[in-house]
Amino acid sequence: MTYIRTALCLFLFMAQALSQAQVLPRVHILATGGTIASSGNGLLSASDLTSAIPELEQVASISIEDFVTIPSSRMTPEIQFQLALRVNELLDSSDIAGVVITHGTDSLEESAFFLDLLINSPKPVVFTAAQRPPTQVDTDGPRNLLNAVRIAADDRSIEFGVTITLNDEIHAARNARKTHSTAVEAFRSAGTGKLGYVDEGRIFYLWKPSRRVHLSPERIQPRVDLIRLVAGSDGHLIKAAVQAGAKGIVIEVFGRGNAPPDVVAELGKAIEQDVVVVFTTRTGDGRVILYPWARSMGVVSGEDLDGLKARMVLIAALGQHSDKQLIQEIYTQLSGSVAN
Repeated sequence: MTYIRTALCLFLFMAQALSQAQVLPRVHILATGGTIASSGNGLLSASDLTSAIPELEQVASISIEDFVTIPSSRMTPEIQFQLALRVNELLDSSDIAGVVITHGTDSLEESAFFLDLLINSPKPVVFTAAQRPPTQVDTDGPRNLLNAVRIAADDRSIEFGVTITLNDEIHAARNARKTHSTAVEAFRSAGTGKLGYVDEGRIFYLWKPSRRVHLSPERIQPRVDLIRLVAGSDGHLIKAAVQAGAKGIVIEVFGRGNAPPDVVAELGKAIEQDVVVVFTTRTGDGRVILYPWARSMGVVSGEDLDGLKARMVLIAALGQHSDKQLIQEIYTQLSGSVAN
């Protein structure tokens, strides 16, 4: 009798475990390389990353894909665009709850924000990475990847846009910046603070992103340069960018919107050649304003976006059109204001 009772309990336990496994949400992991996959002898595959974290099986039904295998310092707009198209394709599948993307930290904030502009699904897309490679005993990659899957599998992550998670923190792609070269808490969100955090496997959201815009370009314009003004800037970098074929230039200007006369002169020449010029502040926080001279020239305000993100907007926007008024409306909406 005791044997029968024990066997029955074991059967019920196994049946319950099987039932729970069957209802786990499916999360697709796209690996792109980076420090999280750096083994010292090349870059690990998605299979290598996931097989090292058995806890993943308790969180979601995992499918994996090696999209590219590169250091993120080699990321390009073309690869980022193809990544966005692939994610949109995946999220169209009814059986996928969310997507996790492993990525190097060097260009992570650019890729994440670019996808935030181009993803048309409310399902969660979570970028994660590592500051310390798997070869180090205190690597942060496994914890970050496990947290990313937890976030992507959670119903409450729907309509939060693209997010970034490292060091148990969750950041909105719209606000996140890499602020340290080696620290595990490298990512910060200027002005807004983190979107949420993970504690003991539980997800806590503090606020919900609202400053988002969705773009659907059939192509992109990767020839967009980013130039930062410094003491003594004379405009030669702007001239060189135009000569090299730039279709757009994002300028990180001084303070609220200041630029030396020689820079202004070269900007005028660039605009005459149909190059779209966008101003952002080099301070890292705060909005620029367009003084009358800039407005009369046809400069576009990048509002409160930093230069890296303002560039990604222009890469996508110029793939649709070169109408400066419409491009300005995109930046204005991303600032949280209503376009006039």
